[in-house]
Amino acid sequence: MNKSLLLFLFVFLGTYTFSQTKTSYSITKKGEVNVKRSLASDLKVKLTNLEPPSPDGNSTKSYLLRRKNEIQINYPQTNSRGNSRAVTIDDTLTVGKSFLSNISSAGQPNDNSMAISNDGIVVSAYNSAVFIRDTENDTTLGEISLNTFSAQIGMNYDNFDPKMIYDPEADRFILIYLAGRTITNSNIVICFSQTKDPMGVWNVYSVSGNPLNDGSWSDYPAISMTKEEVFITINLLNPGGTWQTSFKQTVIWQIDKADGYAGATTITTDLWSDLKEGGGFIRNMHPVRGGFDLKSESQYFLSNRNFAAMSDSIYLIKIDNTINSSSATVAIKLIRADKNYFLAPNARQAGNRWFATNDSRVLGGIVENGKIQFVQNCLDTTTGNCVIYHGVVSDIDGTPSIEGRTVKTTGVDYGYPNIVYGGVIPNENKAVIGFNHSGTAIFAGVSSVYFDGNNYSKIKIVKTGSSEVKNNRDYLMRWGDYFGMQRRYNEPCNIWVSGYYGLALKNRSWVAEVGLPGDCFDTITETPYTENTLFPNPSITQSEIHFTLNEAKDIRIDLIGSNGKLIRILYEDAAKKGENRLNFSTESLASGIYFIRIYSEEENILTKKLMRR
Repeated sequence: MNKSLLLFLFVFLGTYTFSQTKTSYSITKKGEVNVKRSLASDLKVKLTNLEPPSPDGNSTKSYLLRRKNEIQINYPQTNSRGNSRAVTIDDTLTVGKSFLSNISSAGQPNDNSMAISNDGIVVSAYNSAVFIRDTENDTTLGEISLNTFSAQIGMNYDNFDPKMIYDPEADRFILIYLAGRTITNSNIVICFSQTKDPMGVWNVYSVSGNPLNDGSWSDYPAISMTKEEVFITINLLNPGGTWQTSFKQTVIWQIDKADGYAGATTITTDLWSDLKEGGGFIRNMHPVRGGFDLKSESQYFLSNRNFAAMSDSIYLIKIDNTINSSSATVAIKLIRADKNYFLAPNARQAGNRWFATNDSRVLGGIVENGKIQFVQNCLDTTTGNCVIYHGVVSDIDGTPSIEGRTVKTTGVDYGYPNIVYGGVIPNENKAVIGFNHSGTAIFAGVSSVYFDGNNYSKIKIVKTGSSEVKNNRDYLMRWGDYFGMQRRYNEPCNIWVSGYYGLALKNRSWVAEVGLPGDCFDTITETPYTENTLFPNPSITQSEIHFTLNEAKDIRIDLIGSNGKLIRILYEDAAKKGENRLNFSTESLASGIYFIRIYSEEENILTKKLMRR
C-alpha cells in the first residue's frame, strides 16, 4: 500500500484549512456469483433489530431524537389542509409501468436503490435482497438475498445496505453492499456484472471495512461513476461510543471499473481519507452523478453540516483525474447558500406514529451544464413539516454560489429525496425529484415533482400507501435511508423511481416509471424565430433546416438519437448573419425519432425533432 499526504489552503469567504490523505490499495477478486444458479437455494435469511433507540441514550440516534424533540417544541407541525386531499394530484408527470419490488419482507428499513438498463431490465435493491424484472415483457426474473449472494464467496455475515448503478457506456451493472458490522468482519462487497444480463455471472471483489487499521467499521455507502471509474463513499465508525465519538470519518474509494467488468485478478484503487476542514472531518460526503450522461475524469461530492439545527454551509469536493493518470487530486471548497437548511423533524403518519428522517445530509445530486443540483431533508419553519431542500450550485469550477429552495405541501411530510436529470438533450437545467410522503391523513407512499429550471410542477403521487406502517415495539418507524432513481438513458422521457409505501401494516418497495410532461420531445425550448423550420418532416431521403442568426458566429449542428447520444456532427464552422439553410441526407438513418441541435458557445440556438420513416 502506497501512502501520500496532501495539504493546501483554499480561500473563500475567509481562510479555511483543508487536508486529505491518498492511499493506494490492491484488491483481490473474491470469486464469481451466478445469480440464476443461486435462486434455487436462496433461503432469504435476514436478521432485523426492532428495538427503538432511547432519547436518553448516548448514541447518535438518541442524540438525533433529542434534537428532533426540541424542534417539535419550537416548530410544531401543522395539520391544516385546504381541502380533503393532503396532496394535490395533477397531470404534469405521468405514471407508467409499476410493480411491487420486494416479494419477501423488506427488513427495517427498505433501503431502496435501483437501476434500469437500455434493455428495460430493472435491478431493484432493498436492504437485504436484489429484485430483477424485465419491464419490456412485464416478467419477474428473480429475487436473490444478499446472504445467498455472499455465501458463494464465503462471506456469511450480516449483509445490508445494497446500492445499484447502471453503466450506459459499458451496458453493465455494478452492485455494492456491506458485509459484517464489527471491526473483525466489516467488508465492502463490490460486484460487476460480466454482461448486460444481471441474471448471469458477476465478478465479486471486497475491500476491508477497516481500511486504516484504526478499529473502525464501514457504514452508509453511496455510489457514482464517471466514464472511467466508480466511486464509493463510506462512513467509518467506531464500535459503540457516544454520538460525538462513534463517527470517525467519511472516506472515498476510487476504483477502475474496466478491470472489474473484465474480472481482473487484482484491481488498483485509491482511498481518499482524512478529508478535513479546520481540523474537523467533513461528514457524510455524497457523490454527484452525471446528469444527461456519464462525465469524464472528474467526480464531484457534496457534504453539509447535517447535524446542525440550522446552517448554510455546503462543502464541494472534487476529484480530478483518474487513477491511471497518476495525477489525481482533491479540491475542497466551502460555500455559503443563500437559504438556510434546518435539521429535519420526524415525519407523521396515522395512528400517532412517526417516521424517522435521520439527519439532514445530502441524499442525491446531479451535475450538468456547469451546475450541480442536490436534495436533502429539511425543516419548514413556517409549518414545522419535514420538506425537501433543493439546492442549485452554479459556477462549480470557479467561485460557486448556491440558490436554495424548498419543495412542500401543507399538511404532508416529505423525506428521503433523490434527484435525476429531467432534460432530453444535454446542458438543460431540468430535473425530477423523487421522495417518500406521509401524513396523519395520507398513508406512506411515493411522490415526484418536475423542475424546469425555474419552476416546479405540482406534486405527483406515484404510489399511494394502503395502510400505516407499524410493529409491536416501535412508535418511530424506519422510513429510509435511501430513495432509488434513474433516467432510462435510451428513453430520455422516462424516469424510474423506487420508494417506500405502507401495505398491510408493513413497509414495502414500489418501482414505477414516471413520464416527463406531455410529449416531452415537444417541450424542448426553441428560439422565437418564425423562419426556423425543418422539412420535410417526417423525412424519407432528404431534409433541410432553415435558421436565422442575429449575428455572424461559430456554430455547431448535431444529429442526436432518441437516446440522447450524438450520431454525427453535421456542421462545425462559421455561419453568417441572417437566414441560413443546411441540407442533409437521411437515407442511412433507421426509422425513428432524432433531434437536430444548433448551438454556439454562448447559447442553444435551435433544437428540432426529426422523424425518419
